[in-house]
Amino acid sequence: MKIVTKSFLRYLQRRLTLSILQIMGVTCGVAGVVGMIMSAQTALKSFKNAIEFLRGKSTHSIQRHAGPLEESFLLELAQDPSVEHFSPVIERRLRLDNGETIRILGIDPFLDRFIRPEFSNIEFLDKNETLPEAFLSFLINEREALIDHNLKKELKIKENRLLYTEKGPIHIKGSFPNPSGEPLIIMDIGHLQKLYNLDGYIDRVDLILSDEQGFISRWKEGFLIQASKERSETFSGMLKSFRLNLEALSLLALFVGVFLIYNTSMFAVVSRRRDAGILRSLGANRIEIFLAFLSEILLLGILGGAFGGLSGFFLTRFLTKLIGSSISNLYFFLRPEPIGWSIWIIIIGIAIGCGASLLGGAIPLLELIRTDPVKALSGRVGSQESSRKAIRAAIGGIFVLFLSFILFILPGSHIYVGFSGVFGFILGVSLLTGLLLILLYPILRKILSVFGGIPGKVAAGNIRQNIGRTGVAIAAFMISLSMSIGLSLMIGSFRQSLIWWMNSQICGDLYIGKIDEAEVPEEFYEELKRIEGIDGVHPYRNVQVFYQKTSINVSAVDPFVLERFARFGWLKGGDENWDEVKEGGVIISESFSRRFGVKTGDRITLEGIQGPVDFKVGAIFYDYTTEHGLVMMDRKTFIKTFGDRTLNNIGIFFDPNNPKRDELLREVKKRAEARGLTVLSGSQLHQNVLKVFEETFSVTRSMRAIAIIVAFFGIAGAILTLFIERTREFGIYRGLGFSANQVARMTLMEGLGMGFISFIFSIGVGTLLAILLIKIINLRSFNWTIFYFTSWQPYLLTGITAMIASIGAAIYPIWRVYRTYPQIQIREE
Repeated sequence: MKIVTKSFLRYLQRRLTLSILQIMGVTCGVAGVVGMIMSAQTALKSFKNAIEFLRGKSTHSIQRHAGPLEESFLLELAQDPSVEHFSPVIERRLRLDNGETIRILGIDPFLDRFIRPEFSNIEFLDKNETLPEAFLSFLINEREALIDHNLKKELKIKENRLLYTEKGPIHIKGSFPNPSGEPLIIMDIGHLQKLYNLDGYIDRVDLILSDEQGFISRWKEGFLIQASKERSETFSGMLKSFRLNLEALSLLALFVGVFLIYNTSMFAVVSRRRDAGILRSLGANRIEIFLAFLSEILLLGILGGAFGGLSGFFLTRFLTKLIGSSISNLYFFLRPEPIGWSIWIIIIGIAIGCGASLLGGAIPLLELIRTDPVKALSGRVGSQESSRKAIRAAIGGIFVLFLSFILFILPGSHIYVGFSGVFGFILGVSLLTGLLLILLYPILRKILSVFGGIPGKVAAGNIRQNIGRTGVAIAAFMISLSMSIGLSLMIGSFRQSLIWWMNSQICGDLYIGKIDEAEVPEEFYEELKRIEGIDGVHPYRNVQVFYQKTSINVSAVDPFVLERFARFGWLKGGDENWDEVKEGGVIISESFSRRFGVKTGDRITLEGIQGPVDFKVGAIFYDYTTEHGLVMMDRKTFIKTFGDRTLNNIGIFFDPNNPKRDELLREVKKRAEARGLTVLSGSQLHQNVLKVFEETFSVTRSMRAIAIIVAFFGIAGAILTLFIERTREFGIYRGLGFSANQVARMTLMEGLGMGFISFIFSIGVGTLLAILLIKIINLRSFNWTIFYFTSWQPYLLTGITAMIASIGAAIYPIWRVYRTYPQIQIREE
């Protein structure tokens, strides 16, 4: 047994290049899996930690259903017998001069120490001041703030350092511990009120209650009271769709990675048939052959898994930043800390590498030990036998595709059922690859003979003859190329749908607002309405409220302005339904309709300042602002319901033929900037939205690139394995008169032929994958419709990628052709 195992392991040393390539194949597969899964988990864990840290020890929070909370309310709250401790809070985003946005919290230091005791552990920067002097300075001076330790190190804050923001310079007085990793700035709540013009108002009050039921019974009318756990679940629920898509990408990485490792370990077994035959003829039994092969596969899995875990660790640090950026843009400002090093990363990598390697090598290994020694000595599997296997695999693929179709048409299916259907579709078409290759062989033979002459014709025959190896490599490459096409078409369709939506609904000439979440003064809105010549002044307010214990968005609009200038895309209803909005009704987004099963004509109930209010749904419109659902109502109805008169932004509209348009645009911009308000043209706002869109899909694009790299090693391994197996055959070709250039051309044609077939298959598979992602996965994840837009660019880029990867995979075998003499190639080892 020891001798047999040594002979197998010595092969790895003799075929060092192939061994390295196989290890790199396992490494890339494991790295993709570890990188995607761990970065997603790290970002989501950071999100949870940030929520928990901001919650502190509070048991509940109280706020208005919409809009700010009156500060005078604290006097009554302090006398409530159920309140043990309370802390008023203002929470905003502060934009630094470098463009970075950081959460800033306004608190009362004396009240908040019972809720968030970490804020009491302050390290003041000025060592010359006593602790009471420094603390008193923080309370008195309006421009002083505290930052967390991590942000202090990052910004290299030293004594008396000023932090420059769009609100002006802020003096950093000290720092505090922040275990969540999210950057945070703290100011006295009174100073933050002045900074954001919120005199007399706060956002919420965090509470520690002794009697929950008694408190709720006294304060439930007109207020939103949430248990801290419920509030955390609300934030987590906001991330549900995003988390599901991260999990899908992680599973996709796992699928592609395992497929490549399967490909690699399968090559390691089938390319050794002749070696196994020799050892069997010398007296080795089946068990010894099995264990020897098993040790080789495990060695590849261990080495590749270890390197893959290490590579995945570095990939995780890159992907974590991308995911954190996406979460910040869409939901909740977050800067997740990159995962720290742990030996468990290597162990996880080895486990994935060994598991997938055993899975890939199990079937061919069992076939090998059952093969007759004389038949095994021939080395390669016969064409007829390979054809039978391809047909059996295709039958299995058709069955898997049928199961996937059943999963797709199940009514009301969960998103995981949709994901299972997509993975089944990918697996099914990969099993069909061998049969499709056999059917398309005549066409491939003609194409390669046209471009490569006789060497091209021979190359096509070699691809067909060795379908047991080339079929798996082509399937792996096809899946990666299909992912590239499918994801590109999905992203492109989403982008075009977003542009259509913006041109229809965000069509103002100017938008005036506040980047830092401060409100636009209502008196400025009234001032703009008095300017003669402006055709439309649109006030906009968006708040989060709860419907059926789930967070949704409610927007206050002016239906008269929108009816005149906007062109909403209607799923149900039309422009005539603006009349219902004017009379106190509402219109809802597609995502709200699908999420809660609400149709036109139904009534929905929202909690207002004076209790529940019923609204009739007039129409359903397409919307991409939030997947959680949007209810749109007249501003007058909104103020009556929620008592909130604040504004997020103002839109300015002009008729195209208005002669005073340019003059008035300059005037409005001048007045807005004088008030410190941000002014964006319609096109600038569109560009900002598209920028967020591009950043959101950066993770998906990274996954697509990883899949292409992974597939490259699959093709390279197949070509190199075929070259090593057929070394003697190449020598015979040279002996029959083929020149080195012709043999090299034959090798190149094999690589290009495999890449070409993979690309042809991926055109259909990638297009179908895009349709499945758009019509099933996206709709079940986000409850909104993406319209399918086709484009030639994904196909062109994928085709170029396929050809470049195929040529790159053939470079080393071609180099070996020129470096090896025919006499050496023909000689039996």
